[in-house]
Amino acid sequence: MMVRVLMCVVLVALVAVPVALRPARDASASGVRRLVVITPHGEPIRAEFGAAFAAWARAERGLAVELDWRTPGGTAEITRYLDGRYAAAFAEAHPEHAAERRAAMSPKPAPEATAAAQAARAAFLASNVSVDIDLVFGGGEFPFRQYAAKGYVVDAGILADPAMASIPPTLSGELMVDPQGRYVGACLAVFGIAASPDRLAELGFVAPVQWAELAEPRYRGRLTIADPTKSGAVVTAMERIIQQAMAELDPDLAAGWALGLERIRRMVANARVVTDSASKPTRDVVRGDAVASMAIDFQARAEAEWSAEESGGPERLVFTAPAGGTSVSADPIALLRGAPERDLAVDFMRFVLSSAGQRLWGYRAGTPGGPQHYTLHRMPVRRDVLDADWRRFAADPTADPFTLATTFTYRPAWTASLYPLIGPLVKAIALDPRDELVAAWTAIDRAGGPAAVPAATAALSWLPFTYADAMAQRDALGLGSTRALPLQRAWTVGAQAAYREATRLAEAGR
Repeated sequence: MMVRVLMCVVLVALVAVPVALRPARDASASGVRRLVVITPHGEPIRAEFGAAFAAWARAERGLAVELDWRTPGGTAEITRYLDGRYAAAFAEAHPEHAAERRAAMSPKPAPEATAAAQAARAAFLASNVSVDIDLVFGGGEFPFRQYAAKGYVVDAGILADPAMASIPPTLSGELMVDPQGRYVGACLAVFGIAASPDRLAELGFVAPVQWAELAEPRYRGRLTIADPTKSGAVVTAMERIIQQAMAELDPDLAAGWALGLERIRRMVANARVVTDSASKPTRDVVRGDAVASMAIDFQARAEAEWSAEESGGPERLVFTAPAGGTSVSADPIALLRGAPERDLAVDFMRFVLSSAGQRLWGYRAGTPGGPQHYTLHRMPVRRDVLDADWRRFAADPTADPFTLATTFTYRPAWTASLYPLIGPLVKAIALDPRDELVAAWTAIDRAGGPAAVPAATAALSWLPFTYADAMAQRDALGLGSTRALPLQRAWTVGAQAAYREATRLAEAGR
């Protein structure tokens, strides 16, 4: 127990220290107001929106503004950071509730929660506790849903803004705007497949257009996959794979759940490498190290643009959004509880949602109204921005997320509550026992493929629990649960045994 506690302390410190060791706010000496934003966004987005908002603030508010970007890592690291900082800040501000600070952060106190835990939760939601950060910007809709449920993000009062009339409340079944105004989509993201034209031609393959193709044996050793426990975007893509399979087998949702996980498992088995970074797979594809990978649209398009410039023109990456296999997702922005520069933070949100801010996402660098140095390759969340000027200046003028959204309907009732389970489950049954998984998949392929050895294929498809039991398993992995590590270890041990059996059966021709 002590070892686990020490490990948790070290992990929190590794995330918190680089963010915390920043200069304190001090606008008095220089007259510059500092807006602090925590984000997983890369340097291009930070640079372009920082410069554009500073120019807007000078022109419209007569203010000198500096954006102070806090970048502790991806969405998972940001979530851990906010969890730790809000718990500590609340305990300091309300020492009478310090013993219940974890309960204060819990969105749904257990029915048996003590009166003290309930009082702590009520006190946190009524407080203006600050972590000295104004905004959280980017990372996907599900993490923002968690931030809202925990109480970290609050209503910024922008639901009545005219800009909101052009933002659909939902798209392809997904929320674009929190009904309570606690977060709003700043831009859109589409998940799909990045592929290398050179490698495809070399192998005689047609470019894959559906997720299921990446699970075929012919891609064995030819994919790069990112760890879903390190990136919320990867989990979101995997959830779409599961949703597509469930839609295919509807109304047998349990079979669809199993089919979706099997496709993901085989994609992991086909991987030449598993990476901690969600952006590395597209870089592997553009270099030709991998034939294909899962990808986020803007990362794939940015890599394609860069590679075309480097190679003098030949296309080295193609991106395909699987029809019926991907939704159009919001990448939100939100005001944090206790924001020291609340008014300025709301101004930044309004700027991001303005016509000028929305065009920054998609215009080519150097075009009128576009970014100065970096083309961001993102899609706007406002429909009205896709006008004649967009078609003239956008880097991807034919990309239409609103039409793509009609090919897929995300059904929250199927998997939304299981989102926190997907990453740990895939890690436990595919990433951690990957040696055994790859050996089994290789044996099945050499035996003639899944159809030739049905018993081995059935063993490979082992799952530690059914769809009906998934909610209970998710709850067992809950924050602070002492059951989480032993449970995941049990899943891995079970998977290893199943894959060894699959190898034996395949080698026996069964």
